[in-house]
Amino acid sequence: MNYMDFFISKNVIPNDYKLKYLITIPCVNRKERNAINVIERTFESFDKSGMFSENNDIDYTILLFESGSKDTSYLNFIDKYNVKNNIHIIKSEVPLDGNSNTLKMFYYLNKLTVKYDFVLWMDDDVFVCNNFLQNADIWIKKYANFSLFSSLYVPYNSFIIKGKKHVHLANLPAFYGTCCTVFKPQLSKYVIPKWYNQHFQKFNYNPDTRFRDGLRQSFPRAKYICVSYPSLVQHMNIGSAIKQKTIVSKGHFTKTFIGEDNDPMFNVNLN
Repeated sequence: MNYMDFFISKNVIPNDYKLKYLITIPCVNRKERNAINVIERTFESFDKSGMFSENNDIDYTILLFESGSKDTSYLNFIDKYNVKNNIHIIKSEVPLDGNSNTLKMFYYLNKLTVKYDFVLWMDDDVFVCNNFLQNADIWIKKYANFSLFSSLYVPYNSFIIKGKKHVHLANLPAFYGTCCTVFKPQLSKYVIPKWYNQHFQKFNYNPDTRFRDGLRQSFPRAKYICVSYPSLVQHMNIGSAIKQKTIVSKGHFTKTFIGEDNDPMFNVNLN
């Protein structure tokens, strides 16, 4: 079997097929690093989007990969959202930086015993659109099998596909920002061996670039990825908060975010 064909099947998944999603979020007690804790605001946006509503019938589990903070009480607020008992904190016994904590996430994914169809790898400092999971589900079913991985957050250049309104192409080497990266869990085994590549170490690559360039080495024929238009997710634009101080500089963001209060209504007009 050509392993590329497993990830890029070019099959549209029927709308009535129930996918199982794993939302993974590497996180850190930023206050311990003299920065601002923002993950509670992220969950407020999730809640506002309807993610925790009783009417939400999307099958999902959230895993928070904590980086070995001395004080994990900054995550106590999670309890009020965990009514379905599908939010879990994966702790570390040793302090981890962003790269090692994200690698822990990929090791975890590589050893999954429960079958999930897609991973939504997200940051702990994001806003999402209204009805985020419902729109993500519809978009993923239609387009996620058409590229090695895909993204619902697009701060880089993307290109119109003739006759398509809500999906663009982007050059895979241009990808950055893991605010909502969509991939099949099985992709993890191709990411792990490249993570501490000598070149990546020398130039202090961030997790997104290690992920991207590690896959480029494993799948050199993959040139493009499918991305959503508009973006369903926005970075909080406060810089890398585990590196920045309380007063922070601006980081990456997308100009195509539809907004927290807006619903792209992919169930009506996705094409």
